[in-house]
Amino acid sequence: MLLFQCNAAEKEKQQCRVNDPMDALYIKSNLRLVVNLQDCVKAQQSYAYAQKVKISNLQKMAQTVLYVQEHGYDSYEKLYEAAESTDRKMATARSDAKLTEVKLKKVNEQIHHLGQYFSTKSVYSEFLKAPNKKIFRQTHFDEIAKYEEARQFLKRDFLDEKFPSMKDLRAEKELLMCTKDARYETYHYFKERNTEIQTVLANVDSILEMEKLQQREQRPRAKKRSYDMSL
Repeated sequence: MLLFQCNAAEKEKQQCRVNDPMDALYIKSNLRLVVNLQDCVKAQQSYAYAQKVKISNLQKMAQTVLYVQEHGYDSYEKLYEAAESTDRKMATARSDAKLTEVKLKKVNEQIHHLGQYFSTKSVYSEFLKAPNKKIFRQTHFDEIAKYEEARQFLKRDFLDEKFPSMKDLRAEKELLMCTKDARYETYHYFKERNTEIQTVLANVDSILEMEKLQQREQRPRAKKRSYDMSL
């Protein structure tokens, strides 16, 4: 599975990359959300000094603006939809990986019981031919018990009693192991992307909320009316 494909969007991302995250505030962008975030962060630069906000916070804001620009999110809604989509893909990938693990565990059990079945089958054949089955069972109790346990397990999994060969089961196990590794790789990819975009989404919320707060604080306060209480 190819997780990455070279396309026009990727080329555009590389063109937008900058060395200093703060330069992201001055990128010329056609994306409404980027322009909005740039205005908000620029407005907070002088405000940050006045309020002694850490410069590292401004740098994080700039990195957030750069991420939004590189990924082409034109609006907050598009960013939110992308975050929701990534979260769903991560959950699906995890579910697929777990399902493969369950199948692999089942095949391992089948391999174990098939091996046990074949290793005790000859003793059980002798038991069926023995003139005194009681004495034979007592003498070979463990082997017969293991055979009957393995046969019962395999009959539950293979209803027609046509048990697979050990070669077929091992081939299936090999395929499931490769599938499991690939699905976990996909899961970890979407998990990283989900962590990344959820952080960006939280940062965007914070930037927009801080801008609203700053506007409220800069709004001129209404003068208190004075009343003449004298008669």
